[in-house]
Amino acid sequence: MTVSLLVAVFLLTPVAGSFLGVLIRRIPRGETVVSGRSHCESCHVPLSARDLIPILSYAMQKGRCRHCKSRITPDHLWIELAALTVPAMALLARMIASHFQDIPFQLADWDALSFVGDCILGWGLLALSVIDLICLRLPDMLTLPLLLIGLVEGYVTAGTDGALDRALGSTAGWLIFALIAVGYRMIRHRQGLGGGDVKLLAMGGAWVGLGALPVIIGAGSAFGIVLALATAMRSGRFNMTILVPFGPCLAAAIWLARLMLCRS
Repeated sequence: MTVSLLVAVFLLTPVAGSFLGVLIRRIPRGETVVSGRSHCESCHVPLSARDLIPILSYAMQKGRCRHCKSRITPDHLWIELAALTVPAMALLARMIASHFQDIPFQLADWDALSFVGDCILGWGLLALSVIDLICLRLPDMLTLPLLLIGLVEGYVTAGTDGALDRALGSTAGWLIFALIAVGYRMIRHRQGLGGGDVKLLAMGGAWVGLGALPVIIGAGSAFGIVLALATAMRSGRFNMTILVPFGPCLAAAIWLARLMLCRS
């Protein structure tokens, strides 16, 4: 991974965060994400280029529309800032891996594609997590392309063996959660795992391979239990019917497994 690539990724990250903000705002509303100009949600005036500079536009306009002075929701800003943590965490994981392997940390060219893959996966998981928190849905238009990209990245970075491991991981992930979902529905007579969760684990397997699936399932389940307990404590209702989004828990586990696989 060259220094120039690293700088380019960090410079483009706010742009990626801005695009994620568009996805997160539009997908739950059923709006198209490939057409239609961005506009103020209060006065509906189309936004110009200077209104769309990631982070800076919000800061310079003090969080208000330049035309009608209405308050701009800070959601976009938080997503753009959160997107910055993705390459930072991917880089930190490589530095930690180098430390434990007693290998001097170097920005090697052969690591470039893997680092870019980390960022693509992290940004995609961020968008999926926020959307699931908003509307309890994991849209196929994000999950399935990420699954395909993961398979391709496995072939490019690790050859045929890597592609086979990723394909097996994706297939096994889908089968495991699909069987759990069917079994839960037969026993409890209600849905426990949604189809989006099944596809999300399949997507995770496409990025980390077969061997990392136990880490994803174990960590995701642990995160889910913590989230369910926190939700129950906040609502004051301790029962087995409380509804919590599992997507963010599973996404965090996939990201953790991916970072654990980092090599210097």
